[in-house]
Amino acid sequence: MEEETKFFGLTNDFLFKAVFGQERNKKLTICLLNALLQLEGLKQIKEIEILNPFNLQNYKNDKLSLLDTRVKDAIGNSYNIEMQVRNENNLIKRFSYYLSKLYSNQLQNNEPYNNLKPAIGIAILGYDLFPKSFKIDEQFLFKNQDNSIMLEDIMTMHFIGLTKLSPNKPIKEMTRFEKWVYLLYNSKKYASKDSKLPSEIESEAGMAEVVDCVKKSNSDKEMRARMEDRENSLIYLSLMRGSAYEKGKEEGKKEELKDIIKNMLLKGKNKKEIMDLTGISEKDFDEANIN
Repeated sequence: MEEETKFFGLTNDFLFKAVFGQERNKKLTICLLNALLQLEGLKQIKEIEILNPFNLQNYKNDKLSLLDTRVKDAIGNSYNIEMQVRNENNLIKRFSYYLSKLYSNQLQNNEPYNNLKPAIGIAILGYDLFPKSFKIDEQFLFKNQDNSIMLEDIMTMHFIGLTKLSPNKPIKEMTRFEKWVYLLYNSKKYASKDSKLPSEIESEAGMAEVVDCVKKSNSDKEMRARMEDRENSLIYLSLMRGSAYEKGKEEGKKEELKDIIKNMLLKGKNKKEIMDLTGISEKDFDEANIN
């Protein structure tokens, strides 16, 4: 029986970086930023520089690097964008750390602090980080205790929960922001060559071009291999470091690891490739890969 083709969407952080982290696609990155930050009129971003452009060669032997996209706009504001679909216990601290580095690294030796421009972090999440919140975009700003004073032009963090968008809301009733949230979460549906976008999505600036990039990446053999490697690496990392594993559900995790290793072997990966992808030891591999 022929194996069904697996498609990858923008929740795959490798594909997300490949689409929005390239100079040739920076118009799409501008559309994304304006939509997610809900910027209108004169406040819209017109031009950007991508500070860490995507390069396929850089990730061939480095399966677990942080795949963020760092951008600077025409007035000097800096942005850090990343896609995160698996829950990390340390996400907020890590994200804060990287954003503070983005802010502080603006200054060269002896430059005045007045030269510092705002740094904006955008974490796009495929899981529910704040279960008590119903907001899609949770923003964190520098404010005093009673919210009467806000320190502007420093740092802002956006945590955008893709799962917070109601699946029952008609696309024609969505705002531009909601349409982009919908597309980021559901792009895998439109990754095959023959799939068709809803007209309400296709007519929104940049969206058809983004989907075209997704289709091309899914049709490219090398890109598919990199996307699959990335996904498998993160699954293994989650198994080894995830909160359920740490809380003592060791037997269940071992069974899950065993199933995934078997699946990878069936797909033609050898022992060394699996160990390289995951970082697990030979002992862990042999214990999990029980016939």
